[in-house]
Amino acid sequence: MPNDTRAIAGWIRRNGGAVPARELDDAGFRREQLSAAVIDGSVIRVRQRWFAVSDAPVDVVRAVRVGGAATGASVARIHGLWDTGLDEMLHVRVHRSASRLKSPTAVPAAGASGGRSAIVPLDAVGDRVCVHYRSDPPIRSGRDPLAVALAEMLRCTRAVDAIATIDSALARGEVGLDEIRSLAGPSHGRTLDRCTDGSESGIETKVRLLLRARNIRHRSQVSISRVGRVDLLVGDRLVIEVDGARHHTGSEQFENDRRRDFELAMRGYLVLRLSYSMVVDDWEVTSRGILALIARGEHRWGARSTPSAGLDVALRRLDRYDDAPLAAQLAGR
Repeated sequence: MPNDTRAIAGWIRRNGGAVPARELDDAGFRREQLSAAVIDGSVIRVRQRWFAVSDAPVDVVRAVRVGGAATGASVARIHGLWDTGLDEMLHVRVHRSASRLKSPTAVPAAGASGGRSAIVPLDAVGDRVCVHYRSDPPIRSGRDPLAVALAEMLRCTRAVDAIATIDSALARGEVGLDEIRSLAGPSHGRTLDRCTDGSESGIETKVRLLLRARNIRHRSQVSISRVGRVDLLVGDRLVIEVDGARHHTGSEQFENDRRRDFELAMRGYLVLRLSYSMVVDDWEVTSRGILALIARGEHRWGARSTPSAGLDVALRRLDRYDDAPLAAQLAGR
């Protein structure tokens, strides 16, 4: 029986973390296997005839308790896609005719297959739940497939944030744009036209959309000799590098970024390195600064800035950065 319980838990985990009993029946699992898995704690009953693995994502379990499946930004967070952190709602997709939805905190009565969840009606505002009414495709798991979730995200999320999340999914190869487009419908076509697989972070997408809205020539993920890829090349020489992480990623990355900036400057490029906070928290000032540089023609080669081959020798990239010598020097002062 232990092998049986591991098998059923593994199947539920591979299928989103929570499933209705009918899916387990269709997969060939027996009721006694399910009961044994519930008894040993590897599977829990979330609501009437819905079961989850004990380590299922919290939002999947909460969405099932409401009466549907996690979708939209909730699924994007589970996949680790770009997230501004501003949307803290639980997004749940339910059947169009769904009624009597429950609070995500509703706890089912004891037992593997009987009983009902405690009747705690959903308070969408108080429970911070965004309900998506959509019947197709049918809900067969506690978590929507990524393409469905991203299509649903377009319905309730600011376009710039949805585009940034979709861009990050495209860059990672987790979903195809045509698949999202077919699920989202024609009303979101113009928004999806602004998506690309070239942006590797949400703040890079935000800068790209600023440039696109003003028809400013730019390219994403451009390879420059002896430097490697840069996030954005605006015009001829303005390089914009964006730090996607909220926090610093380590001494080696810090050092290598500065070495890249040095090499670019030696070759005549103007480098703007933008932090997460500059784009997310201070975007009004940051965007005005970018546009001011472009208005001055700083993105073009000219009399004051011409292409250069740089130095004869490029700075080497560090695989490990040891700042102990510097620390010792400072301590001796």
